Amino acid sequence: MRSVFYWRILIVSIIALLLANIVLLAAYTYVGKNTYISIEMANLEPEAEVTRQIYEEYKNGYMNEEAFQRLIEKQTVSSESAILIADALGKILIVRNVGSTVEVQDFGEYYRAEVQNVLRGQTVENKNLLLLNGETAVSVGIPVRDTDGNVTGVILVIKQIKRIQSAFNQLNNVLTGTILAILPVVMLLVAFSTNRLSKPLHDMSNAAIEMSKGRFNVRANEKASGEIGILARALNTLCDNLSQTIYQLQSEKRQLNQILSSFTDGVAAIDNIGCLTHYNPALMKMFGAVEVKVPMDLVPDASIWEMFRSVYESREPASLHYSLPNERVLWITIVPVTDEEGECTGVVGLFKDMTDLERLEKTRRDYVANVSHELRTPLTAVRGLLEPLSDGMVQDEETKQRYYRIMLREVIRLSRLITDMLELSRLQSGTEHMELHAVNLEELLADTKQNYQNEAAQRGIRLVLDAKNVPYAMTDEDRVEQLLVILLDNAMHYTPEGGSITISASETTGDRILVTVADTGCGISNEDLPQIFERFYKTDKSRREGGTGLGLSIAKQIIDKLGESIFVESEMDKGTSFHFTLKKYVSNAIALGPSSANTVIHDMEEKPAHTQQSDRASQDAPYEVISKAAHDRKPKKRN
Repeated sequence: MRSVFYWRILIVSIIALLLANIVLLAAYTYVGKNTYISIEMANLEPEAEVTRQIYEEYKNGYMNEEAFQRLIEKQTVSSESAILIADALGKILIVRNVGSTVEVQDFGEYYRAEVQNVLRGQTVENKNLLLLNGETAVSVGIPVRDTDGNVTGVILVIKQIKRIQSAFNQLNNVLTGTILAILPVVMLLVAFSTNRLSKPLHDMSNAAIEMSKGRFNVRANEKASGEIGILARALNTLCDNLSQTIYQLQSEKRQLNQILSSFTDGVAAIDNIGCLTHYNPALMKMFGAVEVKVPMDLVPDASIWEMFRSVYESREPASLHYSLPNERVLWITIVPVTDEEGECTGVVGLFKDMTDLERLEKTRRDYVANVSHELRTPLTAVRGLLEPLSDGMVQDEETKQRYYRIMLREVIRLSRLITDMLELSRLQSGTEHMELHAVNLEELLADTKQNYQNEAAQRGIRLVLDAKNVPYAMTDEDRVEQLLVILLDNAMHYTPEGGSITISASETTGDRILVTVADTGCGISNEDLPQIFERFYKTDKSRREGGTGLGLSIAKQIIDKLGESIFVESEMDKGTSFHFTLKKYVSNAIALGPSSANTVIHDMEEKPAHTQQSDRASQDAPYEVISKAAHDRKPKKRN
């Protein structure tokens, strides 16, 4: 049953709503028409400005007459207005009234008076224009100027008041209909709001019942006046204290779960009876757990959980190394958890994946050992020869010269090793930039072959070039030549007398060129092929002479920087072929694709073709070819 208070508020609200709507309609009817005319008037000037721009484009020859007429007609239709264009003498040139019934003869004195004002450079606006046909209209006139600012014409835009009045009446009808349509809805909302205001005690009693059931998210209405409001605030204060305590507990639990989930290391915790209380996804991923209900589902190793139990009983931390399949290593640290009174309430274990750290440490040790070994070998040889010379033990001049030649060779080897190490370090640090431009690959391969022709002849090796009709490559010419030097140096070193080395290049399907350096040397075993591009890797670790073991590593770094690929094919005692790709040059810069931050692309025209040969001739390559006359070499296993 509704209260008297409810009905009184409802009736007063409905009466106030009706009065407000009546006043609103009356005020809108009184001032709405003039406001709407002002709005239309404000829209005519931009319309006139658009017409002026269209007319200037037509007059300047940027638009043909058909397009101009079509645009003007569309504009008059869309705005329901008439457009008049006159020249500097006031002569009418163009009239378009497709969207209006205004004729030229209706302009009357307006045309003669207002056009003259516009020709003086003024912008004319008229909100109450009386036409000769008895109608009223609004109009805007703007001047047309040439590039020097002189007025060369007039643009007039005229819109009839009856069209504005028609639109205003339509809007007025829509507004009236909308008010009548939403009035019942508003009345229902008023009734609903009144009902809610009339039952504060009922709402508060319901809130108290819900709070007594443990639902602390409900609240009583505190906005009621008098004792009801005081009682509601007291009830809400009690509920706030209880809900805040519960919220803090839930918040701490969420924070703990988020912290555990963000760990890259695994975490597991058990309570005093050995049940899992916390664990994170990282630990599940380490051991491949999917559904966890008991500790063995998470870590399927009873010895680990036995160590958890022993830490709980002894109250002493423990740690161990634990090995996983695929050569993965974990460092597990287990510590007890105590409360404020010092009682142990559980155990927490941290599982840290040490695989990458162990691998990095091993790499560091191997690198230091390799560098030390490679540096010590030539230094030991030089020292072994210097000591008898300094002690005067060698008297024979021929023997001294032989010692000097050996020491010079070892020093050259040491210098080459240091140069290769610095070059590899620069490439790996990312500070070296690749300057890409169009490269005549045929000419580059021919020049490289010519540089090695004499050494090949001295070694009794046949050097063959197979590169015809090869397109230009988009690459770094100096780096490609350095790459060829590395591969040819290796091929010369491991090809026996009577063998051959073939340098070839061919166009592949797609946007790549395949360059190959093939020899008929001793070949590379299948066991050594996966490690052939590693630093200091040599197939024969006992070999004292030869390369530094860094050449192919440098080659791989160059190829990676250029965004290309390199691969090797080899068969023991038959030969080895190194293949690498280069991007074909295209004149369209978009087809080149994105370049990396360390790549600088030059157009083909930046460097004249006749200067490319001289640039290559002056390159300071980090490799040098020692002739066969310096010392006799026999074919050895490839490094």
